[in-house]
This record gives sequence, C-alpha cells and structure tokens, in this order.
Amino acid sequence: MNKEAGIKTVIGLITFNDLKFLERTLPLIYLLKNVKIVILDNAGSDEIKKFITSRFPKIKFIRHKDGNVGFSKGHNYILEQAPESDYYFCLNTDILINNKGFEDCIEYLDKNKDVDMAGAKLYHWDFEKNKKTKIIDTFGIIGSRAHTFWDRGQGKTDTGQYDNSLNNIFGISGAAFIIRRGSTRGRALLFDTNIFMYKDDVDLAYRLRWSGAKIVFLNTVLGWHARTLGKGKKKSFFEAKMSYKNHLIMLRNNFSGKYSCKTRFLTYFYEFLKFFFYLFTKPKVALELFRVLKMKNINKSIRLVKPKIIETLLLK
Repeated sequence: MNKEAGIKTVIGLITFNDLKFLERTLPLIYLLKNVKIVILDNAGSDEIKKFITSRFPKIKFIRHKDGNVGFSKGHNYILEQAPESDYYFCLNTDILINNKGFEDCIEYLDKNKDVDMAGAKLYHWDFEKNKKTKIIDTFGIIGSRAHTFWDRGQGKTDTGQYDNSLNNIFGISGAAFIIRRGSTRGRALLFDTNIFMYKDDVDLAYRLRWSGAKIVFLNTVLGWHARTLGKGKKKSFFEAKMSYKNHLIMLRNNFSGKYSCKTRFLTYFYEFLKFFFYLFTKPKVALELFRVLKMKNINKSIRLVKPKIIETLLLK
C-alpha cells in the first residue's frame, strides 16, 4: 500500500467503553498535523461508533472480527489496516496530548535517522478535576537486575531532578510512544500476540534493545495521562493474572542464560518468591507459570548485541 499524501504518522488508539475520555482527548488529537488516526473499538460500542463517525469523519474507525483482542493484537491489527507512514504513534485514549511535545518527537526522529523509538514526559491528569499537574506519570521504563520494571518517577512532582538522566531508561511506556516503521527488526508484528495486555511495552523494549535499536526520551511534555497513580495499588485478579503471565512470557522471550551470575541469581530468586507469594494468596495466578512453560509459540527475540550490553541497561 502506498503512503497517503501528507501522512507522516499513523496514530493508533484502542477504545473500550471509554467515551468519557475520548470526549476530552480526541479533539486535541484531531488537531495534530500530517497524521492518520485509526481507532480500534474492542468493546463493539454503538455509542463510541456514533460519537467518532459523526464528529470526527476523517478518523478511520475499525473493529476486529474476534471482538476484544486486547492491547497487543489490537495495535498489530491497526498497523495492518493503516496506511503506510514513516512512524506509528501508539497512544492511550486517556491522554491529553501536547501538540508541541508531539511535534518535538517527530522533528527529532526526522533529524536522527538512527533513532528507532522516541517518547517524552507524561504527567498526571486529574480527570475528575480536569486539572493538568506536574506529577510524573512516567519518564520512561526502568528495570533492575532482578527483572522488575517500573515507570520512573511515577507519583513524584517534576522539579527537573531527572532532566540530566532522561535517557537512562530501559524502554518507554506503552501509553505513548512513537516508533519508526521497520524498527521491529525481523518481526512482522509490533507486539507479541501472546500478551493480551500488561508488560507488552517491556517485552517490546527488550526486543528492541536486543536488536541494538536506539530509544530516546526527550525533555519535552508529550501529554497528561489520567491513570491512577501510587505504589502499592492493589491489583484485581485479572490484573495480577495478566501481569504475572505476561512477565513470564517476556522472560521466556528475552532472558539470557549468558547473563552474569548476579543477574541470573536475582531474577530466579525474585521469580521464586513471587511464585510462592501467589501460590498462597492467589493460587490460580500461580498456575500461569506452568501454562507459560507449556507454551510452544514463544517469540524469542533476535539477539544482535552481547548480553553484557543489555545488563548495562538494568540497574545494579
């Protein structure tokens, strides 16, 4: 398919009964230049369809024949249905986009052809008060030698404390990142379809890192995100199950037996503790370990760099 005239970026969004967000966020996204917006409706909502098709006729509204296909398969499907472009902007529906931040990212990618993925600061959006804050939602994903991953700075007020180390990250949150087409290096799909939702962004970052891809985080504001912040937030059974299962898939895809003794020990020990924690608190979640071990269609990453290079990206 030929690239559409004037379309530099395809913006992919997945909606699931979140009209309350789209009413506020979509008008801003609609103003972005040189983009093609594609929205996948995972809920089959007639209300969502009417809202989008009547108010935003230039948006491509699609559904998958299998209904709710989740985050990973959903974005892969958008890419299949979308016209060719230079970049793909993976974006959550609950983000108030900052026009300048978006343009800064695209300009940077245009000028730096060796960069595969770009992102920028996301702050917290107090949705109930409709208030933009300077509380950090994510300044990138960071990880430890034990293979725990989290959003850097989340919940803290931005005082510039990370500005000199913005690129000391492992990856970029799946809530908002821009990737150059063709950066998946040997993989036809952007995300691993074994991962329904949660940990998809960590797996993608890991795969990119193994390929030697360059990931850059810019000192500009990309938007404000309306997710609940705070460490220790209790996970639902579904969240715990998906997070645990997909973390294991991510490890099977990317973990190396050639890592240092320290990395291997910390990772195995942490997984041992986590398994027994779930075994005694949520035994049905713990069973996901055996399901993942039995999986045959594991999408192992293509490894073009040495394990020592990957380890330098993980906190000691």
